[in-house]
Amino acid sequence: MIHDDERITVVAKARASDNDAAGVELLAKVDAVVTILERRGETSAADIAALTGEPLSSVYRLLQSLTGLGWVDRGWRRGTYRLGLSMLTLGRRLEDRLDIREAALPTLRALLADIGVTSYLCVRRGPRAVCVERLEGRAVQSLAMQLGSSLPLYSGAAPRSLLAFLPVAEQQTVLDEASDVVGDPPRPARSVIETDIDQVRRRGYAVSDGDVTPGIAALGAPVFNHRGDLVAAISVSGLRAQVLGDQERRNIELIRAGAQAVSKALGQEDGS
Repeated sequence: MIHDDERITVVAKARASDNDAAGVELLAKVDAVVTILERRGETSAADIAALTGEPLSSVYRLLQSLTGLGWVDRGWRRGTYRLGLSMLTLGRRLEDRLDIREAALPTLRALLADIGVTSYLCVRRGPRAVCVERLEGRAVQSLAMQLGSSLPLYSGAAPRSLLAFLPVAEQQTVLDEASDVVGDPPRPARSVIETDIDQVRRRGYAVSDGDVTPGIAALGAPVFNHRGDLVAAISVSGLRAQVLGDQERRNIELIRAGAQAVSKALGQEDGS
């Protein structure tokens, strides 16, 4: 004999299963519409209905919902639709995030092999630089910039490379809005930061000499994508003698060449 509470549980599971199936079906329809608009560009609702095999009324309702979300926009011709700006922007961001790490890994491995110190890939998040890849060096393991941790853009080689190559308006916003976080290195005077920005832009790389961790030095350089946008920075960090000792000039050339190699892998043309 099935008790009332058991019956309620069975009904709830059945409804949940139905809801899951309906959700998957809806996602499949959305995917079909987005794929059509991606491949064909501006397309009429009638053509979308014919290509998906869905009733025109259902396609209209779906397009209205997607338009409300900003995923789809109305086309220039009456009754047509195209991918929305938010969908295009999201696609570019995802493409960039996925490509950057893949493009950078060969260079990070080469830097580790050539210099023997830790190599990093960092991206900007507001007024901070976040470490999204780290290959550990052989001589010393620095506690700074662990995978997923961050530093303010005014401190360290990779962060300062990012700050220096931001548009001037964004640099000023960062300097105006940056706030101290417990554990951050001391913040230099604004005039010192601005002088450093000029030096890094002129040289094309940043030098960190104990400003994050005493006795630890780093070199960093910016990475650009196929549109010429600043998207990341790579760096090497280790004992001062390893980074800024007898091999300093060679290490500088390696980090600059490495940043150029990653940028080229992301589609940046030579000389851009």
